[in-house]
Amino acid sequence: MKENISKRNWFRIFSPAILGMLISIIGIIISFAGLETSGGWSYLGAIMLVPVFGILFVLDFIIKLIFKDKTLIIWLVELLILGLIYLLWISKFAG
Repeated sequence: MKENISKRNWFRIFSPAILGMLISIIGIIISFAGLETSGGWSYLGAIMLVPVFGILFVLDFIIKLIFKDKTLIIWLVELLILGLIYLLWISKFAG
C-alpha cells in the first residue's frame, strides 16, 4: 500500500489545469462569501468562474486521456493552451 502512494506522480495529478480549477473554486467561494458586503455584485464573479472551472475540467480530462503517463507533455500542452487563451483574452478585452 505504501509503495502505491509513493509511486504516484504528483506533478501529473496537480497539472496547470487542476491548479487553475483550484483557483476558480477559491474565487467562487470568495464571491459567495462576499455577497452581503458587495450588495450582490460578487455573484457575477461566481457566474464568470463556473464556466472557467468547467472548461478547465474538460481540458484536463481530454489532455490526460490523450497523453496518459507523459507528465512533461501534459504540463507543456496545458501551459501552452492556457497561455494562448490568456493572450486571446488580453487581445480581445485589453482595449
